[in-house]
Amino acid sequence: MKRINEYDILKVLTIILVVLSHTTYYKISSNYGGIDYQHLLVYENSIFLYKVFDKIRLVLYYFHMPLFMALSGALFYTQVQKNKWVSLADLMKNKFKRLMIPFFLFTIFYTLPIKYFSSYFKDIGIIKAVIGQLFLLGNSHLWYLYALFIIFFISFYVLKKNVNIYIFCIIYMIHLMSYLFNFIVISAPLEFLFWFIVGSLFELNRKIYNKYLDEIKYLFPLLLLLFLIFLWFNNSVGSELKLLKRFILDILAVLGSSTCYSIAYLLSKKTNILNSGGFKLILVNGLGIYIFSDSLNYLILKIIFESTGNFMFLPIGIVIMVILRFIVTLFLGLYLTIMFKKFFKEYRWLVN
Repeated sequence: MKRINEYDILKVLTIILVVLSHTTYYKISSNYGGIDYQHLLVYENSIFLYKVFDKIRLVLYYFHMPLFMALSGALFYTQVQKNKWVSLADLMKNKFKRLMIPFFLFTIFYTLPIKYFSSYFKDIGIIKAVIGQLFLLGNSHLWYLYALFIIFFISFYVLKKNVNIYIFCIIYMIHLMSYLFNFIVISAPLEFLFWFIVGSLFELNRKIYNKYLDEIKYLFPLLLLLFLIFLWFNNSVGSELKLLKRFILDILAVLGSSTCYSIAYLLSKKTNILNSGGFKLILVNGLGIYIFSDSLNYLILKIIFESTGNFMFLPIGIVIMVILRFIVTLFLGLYLTIMFKKFFKEYRWLVN
């Protein structure tokens, strides 16, 4: 299958954004484990700086996972167009192997041990810890694999039909209703099915959008400006207006994703980027980076806290921690993926 350069760049960009968005927090809380270094921030400048980075994280969260899902939907639709998936049984067998088996294996043999040694489960028993991670009750970044598996199942039927305005509205209503459920195993597939379908519809019209980007030079800066305007609007609307806030957040997801795609398309014209070794490494190891990177944050926080004491709570320490966590989790995640493929060649599909 011929590669789509802008999607390749978008995939690398999205991986980087996801890793970056996981490098600012000092606190994760749930009934099934967590960490809390945030309460040790006592200096005014440190608290202010931490809030700035947390705001950046929040902005990235507005669109980085909708973008991730939309990209998955777009790539899946290219396969649907070529009739790759004729049988639902073949699709689910493939996706169970590619998504659910990695979810179970890396949860049990990687995420759980890393979090355990990071004191993530210090206040709960091991059985509760396992239940929390496997049933997505204790903040697991691998929810994406499970949600995507369920979404593939639903999308097989949806994308075989013409997604008209009525079907689109039904899917969006399901998206809105997902917030009524407190369990990620239910809410995540319902919420992100919408973005997956949006991605597939975008692929259907991608060349038209690319033409607009080529012909309308102000389109990219306009998208960026609109994103900033809706950021301000979102901050101005009170939390009691839940439905309006939900609409605004969805608009931010569309604008943020569109801006990132526009960047990817413009960069796709530069062959030096596409041919660079670093770019190719991240591109072919993206899933592995996603799987390995996030849990390393807990270990880094514990090691730095125990070895340097107060340093990570100073203003300069907060800045260095964000940079350190980004570099270490990205490149160590990449290294672990490469090593996994090297030593477990028969099972390299687990991280491909």
